[in-house]
Amino acid sequence: MSKFGSLALVSADNPGAFFGTDDAQAEGELDAGDLARVEQALVGLGCVVVPEELLNLRYDGESRLRPWDQGQWPPSWWDRFFGFFQPAR
Repeated sequence: MSKFGSLALVSADNPGAFFGTDDAQAEGELDAGDLARVEQALVGLGCVVVPEELLNLRYDGESRLRPWDQGQWPPSWWDRFFGFFQPAR
């Protein structure tokens, strides 16, 4: 669950263990029926399910990363909605 609003991520293992749910299904690590039930439950709770593949894309909005992050990697949508993102002041 996101720290902002009702966004949710479904992953077969820890986020980043697979490129996304399609990859996890292709490797036999995620059952399509299980995924459908989880996504249906989340939608029923009013959540928007966000594909993990999209969360790995670079976030180009304003941000202020923690000092240990600066210079190591650019922020992603994961950082923005689920990680250590701190909005610019």
